[in-house]
Amino acid sequence: MRPILRDVRTRGRDTHQRRSAPAQGPARRLLRPLVGLLAIVALVAACGDDPDAAVVDAFAEDPDCFGIELVELEEDEVRCGTVTVPLHHDDPDGETITLAVATLLDEDASDEPVLVLGGGPGEVVVENALSEPMIQQAYALEGREVILLDQRGVGSSDPELSCDAFDDQDLTEPSDPDEERDRLLSCREELVDRGVDLEAFDHVHNARDVDLVRRALGHDQVVLRGGSYGSHLALHAAALAPDGFAALVLSSPVDPTQNYLETMAGGFESALDRLNEGCGQDEQCAEQLGDIHEVIAEVTDRLTDRPEEVTAEPLMGGEPITRIFTGEVFLGSVFAAFYAADGAFALVGMLAAAQEGDLEPLAGLVATIEEGLDDIPRGMYTSMVCSGEGASYDAEVAAAGLTSPLLEERWFDQAGIGGRHTTELCELWDVEPTFDPAQLELATEIPTLLVTGEVDHVTPPVLGQQLHDQLTNSHLVAARSLAHGPLEGLDALVAGCGSTIITAFLDDPDREPNTICANQIPPLDALGMFLP
Repeated sequence: MRPILRDVRTRGRDTHQRRSAPAQGPARRLLRPLVGLLAIVALVAACGDDPDAAVVDAFAEDPDCFGIELVELEEDEVRCGTVTVPLHHDDPDGETITLAVATLLDEDASDEPVLVLGGGPGEVVVENALSEPMIQQAYALEGREVILLDQRGVGSSDPELSCDAFDDQDLTEPSDPDEERDRLLSCREELVDRGVDLEAFDHVHNARDVDLVRRALGHDQVVLRGGSYGSHLALHAAALAPDGFAALVLSSPVDPTQNYLETMAGGFESALDRLNEGCGQDEQCAEQLGDIHEVIAEVTDRLTDRPEEVTAEPLMGGEPITRIFTGEVFLGSVFAAFYAADGAFALVGMLAAAQEGDLEPLAGLVATIEEGLDDIPRGMYTSMVCSGEGASYDAEVAAAGLTSPLLEERWFDQAGIGGRHTTELCELWDVEPTFDPAQLELATEIPTLLVTGEVDHVTPPVLGQQLHDQLTNSHLVAARSLAHGPLEGLDALVAGCGSTIITAFLDDPDREPNTICANQIPPLDALGMFLP
């Protein structure tokens, strides 16, 4: 879930120029550079109330894997292709679009495969996983194949909804209201000119796609794994077709029956409060850094009076990025730091450096995070949000979660979608509201693993607790000290810990999974060890 998204450049390929128009049925699909055969066709008998019942769910194999260069994967270890679904599910005989899928094969697999649902909305899953061995390793589970899905409007799915208007805007860049309006209108015009029907890109269509993918691939059941918005999608899909899903594994869980947009401003402040509390309980942190809120205010005021140009390389290497740090950019950078699962540990040292006048460490972390977010298509993100939670968003309710005037005036009021101007921006995007969170009834009996992060700023841990209270067959793992993406963070910080917890849960969903490995993550009252 990324409410204040800035940079939407695609990675590796200029996909929105390659796909100049949406799919127009079978004739349009022949124009794709697809050399595959029809590998699986599942014919579903018509059955009255199911509008998808007359649809032929088709998986078409793509031996070229969408032109993606496989890294540390052999060709016989992955099967790529597309699943054809209706553009509008209530018109199954009308236009179709294609969803990109890739299966990481395991000849010894005997259990239900795991279907990965990306966050965002708009996270590119297929290309990122096939080209990043660390992601492959994080998803791998012994005895199970892994299905990677690019949701409608994303990545190698067709059409893909990125646009030129946001290509030069960074995650931490404050949103000038007039410029933001102009960008949105320009993006919308570009997509409409390409023939994209923006009304077809909403939570409901996205959720109905998930079960069609399962059926097209010929699986009786799959396990859904979703992080952040992916958990929203998994719960929604399970509510619509509960018999198709054996279990749910949710990291940074979001309750789709609540308007999550209205909780995120308070989530940021709560994460800072918890960080400050932990620092105050650690002698070294309390002595060296003091009150974190005061440090943030001090640096914000300094940069407001004297903005600084900072050049920094992404932490994993890459081209240096130069930006002007104003007070607002600094606050946006602090917010962005919590997108790293271990952001709390990094942030205390970076705030100490910023207080001394050195912004390069924080700039390097933010550059790394932005590099990971820059392939999210803004058109898909905006359509999903504005046809859903954005349509009922109340800025006053969202702002009520903030007690800090600094955060409200210098961050929330400057934000795009997810901030003060959400309603106005969604009205400019002009899509019909199609999803009312209050009308969705969750499938409460599906075995569900919920993993929350103690300082998750976007999906605060209270959301996971609320879900746990609703779901009658769920297990809640509260990962201490971690921020957004705690399940993935456990895997990265304690080798294989996240995967161990998932495996224990799936092996016996009726028992609390063994989470002892998570205790290797230091508590927040030991933050001093991360200070120079």
